[in-house]
Amino acid sequence: MAVKTKKARSRTNAKASAARKASPAKRPAIRPAAAIARARSPAGFKTGRFHVSHAADAFWDGGLREYFEYRDLGMVERTGGRLRAHVIRPSKPCDKPGDLHYHALEFQMVYVLKGWARVHFEGIGEVRFEPGSCMYQEPRIRHRVLEYSDDYTVIEITVPADFETVSVAP
Repeated sequence: MAVKTKKARSRTNAKASAARKASPAKRPAIRPAAAIARARSPAGFKTGRFHVSHAADAFWDGGLREYFEYRDLGMVERTGGRLRAHVIRPSKPCDKPGDLHYHALEFQMVYVLKGWARVHFEGIGEVRFEPGSCMYQEPRIRHRVLEYSDDYTVIEITVPADFETVSVAP
């Protein structure tokens, strides 16, 4: 059996590359938009949907915590309720720590855009979040918001979109 040298393999690879470039019939076909729209990603999210949410058109409303307001980014509808993405900011100054609670969900991620907050997590301790901090929060981990700045603003992503929050202690 003949063994190809490094130089011979290089010439063979160059010839194969040139043949692929010269043969457009072997290139994969471009999928039409309708086929893309019907496809599903491996995670089961539909593809081909498009949505934009502009800050200038934002609507802020109350939500889970009375001291925060929420701007929905439109992902609940686009994903059939599989996930929620929203921006959260204070609706009033922090006058005392929040309640000890946990969330019954599959996934929760928070990314801090501005400001800061201190949060206590059971089994971990106190964590200070600042701009650029990104947190994956383990499902059902008990936690309490201790304090936050007046400009504290985060993006939160949860799976599923709707989930139960259970208060453990005031």
